[in-house]
Amino acid sequence: MVTIKNFLIALLICCGATIVLLAGCSKTPVGFISNNMYYSLNPFTVNQGITTVSNGLVADGSTTPISVKLLSVRDLATGKDASGVLLKKDTVTVYKSAISSDDSTLALLNLKLKDSLLAPFSVNPVGGRLQFTQGTSKVPISSYIIDVQASNIRGTKTLKNACVINIVPETADSLGYTAYSHSDNKFINFVFPPVSYMPITITHIANGPNKFIFVWKDKNGKTFNPANGEVYGRPARPIWKDWDPYYPEMKTDTSIEYGYPGGVPQFPVFQVVNAYSWAGYALSYYTVSGAHTNDGLNANTTFTTYFYETTGTYIITISMLDVTRVP
Repeated sequence: MVTIKNFLIALLICCGATIVLLAGCSKTPVGFISNNMYYSLNPFTVNQGITTVSNGLVADGSTTPISVKLLSVRDLATGKDASGVLLKKDTVTVYKSAISSDDSTLALLNLKLKDSLLAPFSVNPVGGRLQFTQGTSKVPISSYIIDVQASNIRGTKTLKNACVINIVPETADSLGYTAYSHSDNKFINFVFPPVSYMPITITHIANGPNKFIFVWKDKNGKTFNPANGEVYGRPARPIWKDWDPYYPEMKTDTSIEYGYPGGVPQFPVFQVVNAYSWAGYALSYYTVSGAHTNDGLNANTTFTTYFYETTGTYIITISMLDVTRVP
């Protein structure tokens, strides 16, 4: 027989179980957003006029994807708004799609290029990469600082002073890898002088025609004659012609010259030559013939050169400080 007392006890137990069940069904927060997201390179340095991209925002365990929005950009020294210089759009030439060494004519190259109205600076909305176009050539040299907003499924955070951006003077060109050797004319036996014996200088004449002029000199400043066969491309190796196929190669008494398409974002415009897929970006091999050196050995010069201001004439002078020219 159920007594009132037993009924009340059973009712209390049932209610308690219901409360526990309801508590167990309460909604668990979805995802995570950190208070400590940051840019790994801070400050981030950008050369005027060079297309540059940073890494994305470091999520610090936050649930991805993360949407990032630029809130403000200011001059670091004065705190004044700098959107008028960093966010003002202008026409720049950009790639419509990836360019390969198969795009070896001006007509094919132009199919991959277009003029776009872009700001010098933007923040990629997915992940927050800092993106800079050639338009930074018109941005004053200074330091800037940004605030951004980061959002994901969990919520939104404002990152004050998220990154300092240093705009530094334009670099028209740069020299990368260099190597130097002597060999017999069959390239079987080699000796390796210090690479310091092969200094390379690059001179930019901004108002000159769009061309690259490569010159080889001996230790006395005497110039080798490519038109006479004194300098040639090393067999089975890439030369500058492979990176710059758009105009005929010209050999003169003092140089090897190549025209190039002005106004492209940078040069070379592709990073792999299909025929030499093993070779690094812009890698070129040239040999000074042993028939025209005092020791009778080939002088093998190897280098990579990059060009960011794509107008004007560049003179690339390769000197060999341990070689005397024999006409």
